Formats: sequence, C-alpha cells, structure tokens
Amino acid sequence: MRSVDIVRARTGVFVTSFCTTFAHWAADAVLPETARNEVRLSLLDTVACMIAGWDAPQTRAAQTAFGAEETATATALMLGTAAHALDFDDYEVPGSTHPSAPILGALLALTKDGSARLGDLLDAYTVGFEAIVRLGEMLRYDHYNAGWHATGTLGTVGAAAASARLLGLDASASTNALAISASLAGGLKAQFGTDTKALHAGLAARAGVEASSLAAAGATGAPHAFEGDFGFAALHHGAVTHNASILDKIGSPLGIDEHAILRKPWPSCAYTHRVIDAALTLHPRLPKPSSWKRIVLRMPEPFFRVSGFLIPKTANEARFSATYTTVVALLDGAVGPESFQQDAWLRPAVTERLAIIEVDTYDPGPALADMSADHPDTITVHMADGSAFSETIRHVAGGPIRPMTPDQLRAKFDSCGGDAATAELIMTASFSTHIALNACSEGFEIVSGIQKI
Repeated sequence: MRSVDIVRARTGVFVTSFCTTFAHWAADAVLPETARNEVRLSLLDTVACMIAGWDAPQTRAAQTAFGAEETATATALMLGTAAHALDFDDYEVPGSTHPSAPILGALLALTKDGSARLGDLLDAYTVGFEAIVRLGEMLRYDHYNAGWHATGTLGTVGAAAASARLLGLDASASTNALAISASLAGGLKAQFGTDTKALHAGLAARAGVEASSLAAAGATGAPHAFEGDFGFAALHHGAVTHNASILDKIGSPLGIDEHAILRKPWPSCAYTHRVIDAALTLHPRLPKPSSWKRIVLRMPEPFFRVSGFLIPKTANEARFSATYTTVVALLDGAVGPESFQQDAWLRPAVTERLAIIEVDTYDPGPALADMSADHPDTITVHMADGSAFSETIRHVAGGPIRPMTPDQLRAKFDSCGGDAATAELIMTASFSTHIALNACSEGFEIVSGIQKI
C-alpha cells in the first residue's frame, strides 16, 4: 500500500503534506534486515570519522562551549561536528547531504541512558535517511546549487525524523517534530572553508534532537510546513514544488535501497574525489615533477564552485581545494589526514605546482545532477618536452559503481583510531543488544550489554 493511501485509510482524508504523510509511515514502519545491515556500515564509517574528528578545532569549540551541559543536545552537537570535521564522512546524491553525521550525531546522543537497542537505532537511521532523500528529490539539486548547505538544512529534518522514531513518537507527535525541524534548519555554503561548515552537521544533529524532544513534550508545528508559497521547499530553492509523486514514494521503495550511501576513501570535499582519483592514477606514470610544465584540471563549474580554493591558506580551505588535492595526489601518490596537517599545503613542492595549475571549468547544462558520470573530471599534465599525460574519472570512488567494501571500511575504522572491539560490536552485535554512548571531552565510546531500566 502506498504511503498516501495509508494516510487516506487511517484518516479518511487525502493528505498532501510531507510532514503528515511521512510521519504516518515512519511511526510504525517495519524495516527489513537488509536495511539494518547497510546502516551497520554507515555506523562503522561514521564512528570512525567521529573518532578521527574528536580533537579537531571545530569539535573542541563545541566541547568548550557546551560540553559541561552533559545533555543529549550538547552531545549531538559535539558528535555531529566531530563526524564532519575532517570531511571524511559519507554523503548521498538526491539531497546533496552528508546524512550520517547529523542522523547518527542525534541518535547516538539519545543512547546515553542505555535504553536503545541496536536494531531500533538502525531502524531510526533508515527513517532519517528516507526523510533526507525524499526531500532531496523534492528540492532537487537546485537547493544545493542555490547556496544552501543541505547537510545543515535537510540534515536537520533527517535528524528530527530519526530521533522521533527512536523516541517512539506516534504519528501526530512525529508530524510536529518534522514541522518544528523545518524552522530550525539552516546552513550556508558561504561558510565552506571555515569551522562553521563542520558545525552545520552538529547543529543539525542538535536541532533534530530539539525538534523531536519539543514534539514529545506537546509542542506543535504546521503540518504543511514544507508546502505552499511560504513553505520550506519554496523558500529554500525559490519554486513551489508539486510533491505528490514524492509523497507516494515514501517507504516504497526504501530510500536506502534506491539510493546509495557514498562512503569516502579520502578526507576532503566530495567534489575533490574524482580529481584525486585521476591524479592517483596518473602518479605512477609521470616523470619527475621538475619536468612538469603545466597541469590542467577540467571539471563542471558548479562542482569547482564548491571546491575552488585555488591556493589554500588553512586546513579547512585545503579540504575544499580541487587544485591542492590534485597536486598533493600527483606528488605523493596518496591523500590522507596528514595531507591537511602541519601546513602541508605550504610545502615548496606543492606551492611550485600550484603555480602551474590551470582550471578549465565547463557548463554541464540544465541537466546537472550531483556527481553525475555524464559530467566527468579530467586531469592533464603537460611536460616540458611537449608530451602530456591525461586521466578522466566519471564514477566517483566510494560511489554506487565503486563502493568501499566492508574490509576497506574496517581498515578506515582502524586508521581513524577505532578499536577492534567497537568495530566487532557494530558489525556483529544482535539487533536486540542495548547500547549506550559514554562521551566526555577526552573521547567517547559505544558500549553494549546495558540492561533497559
């Protein structure tokens, strides 16, 4: 039965509201084990990113400002920020968000008392992901391309939907949680290259907990908060969206089955990943750097607009620099956390090559889709003797055509400082296992076996 038909059957009224339609599906949807197993991979990957980002400046700022509160909202802010601090966390295409940082930042913050079962947390994630990708389909790439950081906007709604599910809110309260989250959502791409970019994920996680907690306490919101001339969709990308076809898709098929979760092999903006890949492929074929005369990077203009720090001055800017990540991959044959530490972007070998790099952006036309293989990235390295080496990448590493394997994700978890016991818990614990999160300024750990009170 379609989601809108479920609402009609229960209420006797045809409902076109995103909040109401989604909430009636999410409150009691029975989710398959296949979805839970996919979310285990996201949990493993995101906890790895949280560990690696726990001492990042953005996370430390959140800890200093709010860590003493020891509340779920403060913990959500810290965890969401840590997950996104190194830009190592996963992303999805329909909404152009980093979904796991805000969703799991919120959900793990709500496990502090040990009352959550692993299966319930995994189901709640699936609900939150559904909210993000369906809204992403509603707003299209226009939302992100207009300047909104969708992790801060759609991520807030996803965190609220996930939190409402984990808290066991009924359809009425879940409707209000989604409506409230629409007024809390925010995030500007103008903040890219600063600490605030990572804070967007933490703020979205915190807002999701706030929205669901307010709804649980009886606060109400407009059921049509996402529709109409003054609704979320119109105000966030400038057009009134006809959403009936999107509402009909909620839960059928599941977004997590229809849309891949793209997991990152490198800790930088996703729009640098295809150029990194091309540069790493070229690296073993190139003569010594002293013979390089000119480097040409060709990519879609909207993607370079996000990754366009030509000569980065900080680690934040370096993560959003297609030119820097290209050069470091060409020179070192690797891109890792160390590539963004200790002023690595100021090395003479790097600055000399940044001086000879050119960016050739092209207009992909009106059919632009995020990370589309129809609009590839190319790197060409021209030599002093007139020869040239070129590589084109269409399908991004970690994406649906080239996903990271469970073994690769385990290796990433280890490299980020994760321990084998936590990885084993995430990947093999029974769905009925109760879990809790212990977090403080020194670090955090996920523990299991806590009995429900």
